[in-house]
Amino acid sequence: MIKRKLNEVMLETKNLMLRPYKKSDAKFLVENYNNKAFLKNIPIMPYPYNLEDAKNFIKIAQFGLKKKIPTLELVVFLKSEKRVIGGVSLKCIDFKNKNAVSGSCLAKQYWGTKLIYEAKLELYKFAFKELKLVKISSKVLSHNIRSKKHLEKLAFTQQGYFQKDLYVKGKYLDVFYMELLKGNFKYKELKNKLF
Repeated sequence: MIKRKLNEVMLETKNLMLRPYKKSDAKFLVENYNNKAFLKNIPIMPYPYNLEDAKNFIKIAQFGLKKKIPTLELVVFLKSEKRVIGGVSLKCIDFKNKNAVSGSCLAKQYWGTKLIYEAKLELYKFAFKELKLVKISSKVLSHNIRSKKHLEKLAFTQQGYFQKDLYVKGKYLDVFYMELLKGNFKYKELKNKLF
């Protein structure tokens, strides 16, 4: 039942709306992600990032909802500016084992604004309360210490360090393996601490 409703997920916060991708979001994706800054931490992202890349991503995001082990990709829509500023995701949602993998991306001009914390707090609350997950994990490239600290502020803990875990563009990359357990996710405490 929940799996069929993933394409209807709408989460709202004070500043944001989180919703599934629409075809009309493609132009915002190009504006947000056609930036070399993303290549360092998301090495599989194409550059230059063009309209065709954005349309393909949206198709993949929409198809991900239909898979046996679905992926939920949501835009981060900033209400005050009436525009998409990024995305958050729960990938590989495993309802049997009650876990998923978290990901996110935010337009560079919004880095440091705490908007990604606002988005992820709501996404994780939804994951634990509505989807009944018990664990959310994330892999962070070893050189991306900022992202690792970001996850730690959301109560993730490092559970491992995987050497040569990803092979991208001719080289191997090491990653931190991070986990957030349902019992460690204290929504109200985190919200008060982060804002």
